Amino acid sequence: MIQVLERGLFLAAIYLLVLTSLGPADVALALALGIGTSLLLRPRTARGRRVAVAGGDPVAALRIAGRTAVEMARGTWRTVRFCLGDASRSGFVEIPRDGRSRHNVAFWAVLTGEAPDEVVVDVDEERDVLVVHLTDARDPDAVRARHAADRELQTRVVP
Repeated sequence: MIQVLERGLFLAAIYLLVLTSLGPADVALALALGIGTSLLLRPRTARGRRVAVAGGDPVAALRIAGRTAVEMARGTWRTVRFCLGDASRSGFVEIPRDGRSRHNVAFWAVLTGEAPDEVVVDVDEERDVLVVHLTDARDPDAVRARHAADRELQTRVVP
C-alpha cells in the first residue's frame, strides 16, 4: 500500500507541475487522480490478486521533481528573453543517449519537455543521440552536462 501512495504522490506532483498551480482544489484533484490511477494500475497475479512491483527511488523522484521545477522557472525566463527579441541563440543540441532504456528515454523526454524553452525533437538510434531544440543553445556543452547530471537520478527512478 505504501508503494501505491508513493506512486500516487509522484503522479500528483507531475500533474501539479504541468498545471503550474498549488491551489487547494488543484492539489486535492491531483491527489485524487494520482492515488486513484495508482490504485487502478496495480498489477494482478493469475488469480486476480494485486502484486507489488519494485518501484524507483522516492528520494531521487523528489529531487527530480525539484530540479524539474527549477528548470521550468529558468526555461520560462529564457523563453521571455527569446520572445523579447533575443532569437539569435536558438538551435539544436545533441545529447548522448549513453545506453538509456526506452523507458528511461521516455521519462527523460517528458521531464525535458516540461521546461518551455526546450523541446525534444528526435531520438536518433543510429547515432545513439537525443536531439533537443533550445531557445538558448549558445553553450551546448553546458546543456549536455546538465542532462548528464540528471541522468543518474533519472536512472534511479526509471531504469
